[in-house]
Amino acid sequence: MAKILVVNLHGMINVPRATKETLAQLGVGRRFAATVVGDDSVSKGSLALCKDYVAWAPIDPALLEAMLKSRGRVSNSKALDEKALKGMGYKTYADLADKIIKGGSRLSSVKGMKPFFGLSPPKGGFRRSSRRQFGEGGILGENPQLAEIVRRML
Repeated sequence: MAKILVVNLHGMINVPRATKETLAQLGVGRRFAATVVGDDSVSKGSLALCKDYVAWAPIDPALLEAMLKSRGRVSNSKALDEKALKGMGYKTYADLADKIIKGGSRLSSVKGMKPFFGLSPPKGGFRRSSRRQFGEGGILGENPQLAEIVRRML
């Protein structure tokens, strides 16, 4: 089953209640929060409801491994390091990335780790409007260029 990277690119001010609850269920309740969800009908429906606030695209293992190395967290004050990986039963970041992509449906299925990544604003800024859909010249919604944006956010 393929996995989808979801990034919240909008703040939470003036967001309708149903959309705010859906963002929280997806695990991206804050601005620049990212997570990995399964490519199933439930997730697609949630993404369609939140399309004006998030961007999503299929994720590749190399990007997920880079995100785990730089932004993975065990707790609010502790990063995901080699010692924490060994405690969870994984040898490398690549092993964990493969487990997430081929295993459970969400990032929250990995025990002992935060189910989201806190990203920074992209270096160089957004090159397209952050208030429009991808088809309208923006970055929201289904965005095939999301991987390049996330690499600048790490």
